[in-house]
Amino acid sequence: MNAFLYFIVLLAWGSSWFAISFQLGDVAPQVSIVWRFLLASLLLFIWCFARGLKLSYSWREHVNWFLLGFFLFCINYICAYFGTSYLTTGVVCLIFSTLTLFTVFNGFIFFKKPIRLPILFGAIVGIAGLSIIFSNEIRSSDWSIDSEIVKGFLWMLLATFFASIGMLLSGQMQARKIPLIQSNAFSMLYGSLILITYISFSDISFSFSTSYSYVTSLIYLSVVASAIGFGVYLKLVGNIGADKASYVNIFTPTIALLLSTLFEDYIWSWTGLIGVVLIIFGNIIVLYAKPRSD
Repeated sequence: MNAFLYFIVLLAWGSSWFAISFQLGDVAPQVSIVWRFLLASLLLFIWCFARGLKLSYSWREHVNWFLLGFFLFCINYICAYFGTSYLTTGVVCLIFSTLTLFTVFNGFIFFKKPIRLPILFGAIVGIAGLSIIFSNEIRSSDWSIDSEIVKGFLWMLLATFFASIGMLLSGQMQARKIPLIQSNAFSMLYGSLILITYISFSDISFSFSTSYSYVTSLIYLSVVASAIGFGVYLKLVGNIGADKASYVNIFTPTIALLLSTLFEDYIWSWTGLIGVVLIIFGNIIVLYAKPRSD
């Protein structure tokens, strides 16, 4: 069952990189994120109403969902978009692939979870594989201390840090038997509202594009990458732990490159293939790590 969930997340998030390319243009990225999560939240609430699921919860649960929305559906995206304005796609993928490392260490520091060495080792192997795939982009970047690359690097590290906290929070909530669908519905709503507040105090123009490519990619990102993708991923977090589940973020760029091969004529090199082998090897190490004793 967990292998099936893992595969669904790989497809949902791996393909989202391709869909996001159709979101770039007239609408500010932060605004597109608001539309994406508002629509995803609406769909999840409709599902709850249709299935008669409980939607009345204590204010304490809403505080938890507000925090989850802040970390997982808001602040991490703001930092990521600041970072991507300075970095190439390959470097962004590489930095965000450290999510597993952040999840391992943040879980130990803030949530008292033991560090599982096989997952740590597997993550390092996977990151090394991703580094090989995007080695040309990394070498061509200016890494001097006062360069814009360093600014982007720091923003992406912040985005990754906040995302790992959000995933650990979700795992903790599931351990307390808080329903996942309702949790995602409220958290995405709160994350969107926080983003709207942020946009209202900035110079970002709140707009919408009615072009076919923008609307269809928005629907895809809302339904597949958000409502389904985050739902399945966070279910996986509850089942196998945030540290194991987070490895999917190392694997998804490979799926994106496979789609780019089909639709954008991406050409693979021998070093790229070696990188994929390392990512798969790291994935095997992570997924076959023994369950936590806690």
